[in-house]
Amino acid sequence: MNSTEPTTPSGLSSRTKNMLVIVAIIGAIIIGALLIYSILVAPARQPYREALTQYQNVGRANAALNTAGANLNAGKATDEAFQKSVETARAMIASLETENSALGKKEVLTDGEGKELYDAFNAKLQLYIDYNDNLLTSMLAVRPVLHDCNQSMANSTESGASVKAIRACATELGKLKNIPDADYKAMAASFHDTYTELATIIEKMAALKDPKGKDASKHQALTSQRDEVVKNLSTISTTFSQNIQKHRIAIITIDESGKLEEYLNDKSRVF
Repeated sequence: MNSTEPTTPSGLSSRTKNMLVIVAIIGAIIIGALLIYSILVAPARQPYREALTQYQNVGRANAALNTAGANLNAGKATDEAFQKSVETARAMIASLETENSALGKKEVLTDGEGKELYDAFNAKLQLYIDYNDNLLTSMLAVRPVLHDCNQSMANSTESGASVKAIRACATELGKLKNIPDADYKAMAASFHDTYTELATIIEKMAALKDPKGKDASKHQALTSQRDEVVKNLSTISTTFSQNIQKHRIAIITIDESGKLEEYLNDKSRVF
């Protein structure tokens, strides 16, 4: 054979050819089955996918609300910055309500198991929305009074002027009747009582004629009482923070959310 002549591969055996034909047929059957399955099943899953996407929109709206809440700095922010932060948080609450309303209108969540799961989720979410709305309303009511009180306390002395300023704080706190959040309401009431007590003690201290002489023992006793009351102010703040954290954890623990998400994920799967 000439080296320039082309070579040809050995022919396939009939058994091998038959095997290839069988494999090709099986492959065609599988592909056909997949196509039929996707034609029949995928469209039925589409409404669940759309509902799942909208559920994720609800999650994103909630994340935006959490970010807005984290940016609230009631203690150190200026009045203008605080007001703006509250307005932003309220806008995020409105967005969350809008996205949740759209979720509830999805067809697969208006009947049967889907409706049952959504109704449970929605009930808890409404509690969550109301809780956050009440927090903002309470913050707007309490923050200006406590901000002014902190300013007064920073410059307090054993004088009639300090007594007047502290009593004014107690009076303003006493006027706060419509505080929707229970923790803020309890804190305001505790501060009112404690400021009233503090004003009485400092008034007695200011009335002493000779605090470093013959009235020294009385002054010392009143000083101890004053320090204890000031310590109570710190305790009130700590208790408030702990209660807020506890109730926040309770309100954001939504088992219904996980159940709805699992249902939509399961129904969205093609395979």
